[in-house]
Amino acid sequence: MSIKTKLITAGLLGLLITVFPVSASTITYAGADLGVLPSSPSGPSSSAAAASFDAAASLLGNESIITFESAPVGGFSTLTVAPGVTVTGTNISGANQSINNTFDATFPSLDGYNTTASGANFVEEMGGTVTFNFATPTQFFGAYLSGVQNFVQDTYTFSDGTSQTINVPDAGTSPSVGELAFVGFTDAGKSISSVTINAGTSGFDDIGVDDVRYQSAASATPEPSSALSLLTGLVALPLWFRRRRAARARGSKLA
Repeated sequence: MSIKTKLITAGLLGLLITVFPVSASTITYAGADLGVLPSSPSGPSSSAAAASFDAAASLLGNESIITFESAPVGGFSTLTVAPGVTVTGTNISGANQSINNTFDATFPSLDGYNTTASGANFVEEMGGTVTFNFATPTQFFGAYLSGVQNFVQDTYTFSDGTSQTINVPDAGTSPSVGELAFVGFTDAGKSISSVTINAGTSGFDDIGVDDVRYQSAASATPEPSSALSLLTGLVALPLWFRRRRAARARGSKLA
């Protein structure tokens, strides 16, 4: 499969949408918008990438979104953010990462911010790593990343049987202009137990992570009622065939 890249320029914003394969089954959806502010936390390119990802993910299972709105503000070493989903990680100094509900008012497009409509909370990743761990493996993962700059190459890393790395489009400029990006991937048929967002261990970015998409456990197995209905139908099928053959032998039709 060839790489498909679409570059859009609108006003002073540099907008980039990419859809490309990482491995045989992994497809990445990424879009970035420069200079997006916390007061209006969306952009055409990142929104388009999120919409494309959501459409692809819906074909694989039930998508759930983690907004962190019920998460306690402050540092964490291990935090449960959804049923069967925990977050761990350490920042550039080896200390805990944190849930935050404020942003840098001096440079508002930098350092991360909330992207949930009518929300406030987000993960503030001060370099280092943040890892999402899934009790029930997922086939897809996506998130909004805010305040992204170009001090380091931010990445997603995970294993789908082999080690995979996805680069975040680091279009933000170092001095004062950050980037809002959406980066997600689908990996059909794979079982992914964790995804790590890397923001640097020597040089580093200070970014926000919010509106995280993943495959919830509800779609991993059929609902009990659905499974029971299917089993009942399979058990009854041989009886239906026997009755139909008997009816044909008598020259009559089933009611």
